[in-house]
Amino acid sequence: MKHRATSWLASLGAALAVGAALSPSPAPAAGHCVDAEDAVVHASGDDDEAPRLGPALYRRLLVLEVSVDGANGAELPIAIEEVCNVSRRLREEAAQLAGGQGVAELLARTTVWKGNARVPAKRIARALDRADTAWAWVRLRQRRTWRDDRDGNPVPSFWTERIQITR
Repeated sequence: MKHRATSWLASLGAALAVGAALSPSPAPAAGHCVDAEDAVVHASGDDDEAPRLGPALYRRLLVLEVSVDGANGAELPIAIEEVCNVSRRLREEAAQLAGGQGVAELLARTTVWKGNARVPAKRIARALDRADTAWAWVRLRQRRTWRDDRDGNPVPSFWTERIQITR
């Protein structure tokens, strides 16, 4: 009987953990973020030059606070206000992204949330067109696959896991 209770509790704990991972979480802790003001302090070189980032940043799931400018198919042009979920060691590199432009690429598995509700797939484009700001859980794409801006300069591109519309 004791074994059954233990395995039942373990199953319940696993189910709760999976459920918690599926629902949107609150904004990241401010202590692990780099914003546009930090980017000015760390800025160096030409403004038109693409950021030079190390391999550790490409492996990390980043959380970006972004301004959204309407989806263009599967691409979402973004202005990066803040980069979160970065360690102290990666802050200087992440500061190169803050305050800049980027492209969030929407994948088939990308989920979009507004409040505590998941936006149905049919309504994602409309919800993103109406959005002004959002949090985006992303992975940085390799530099050779970055998209170009209007001037032909490469801008950081991201695979987007989840978007939480805030306004």
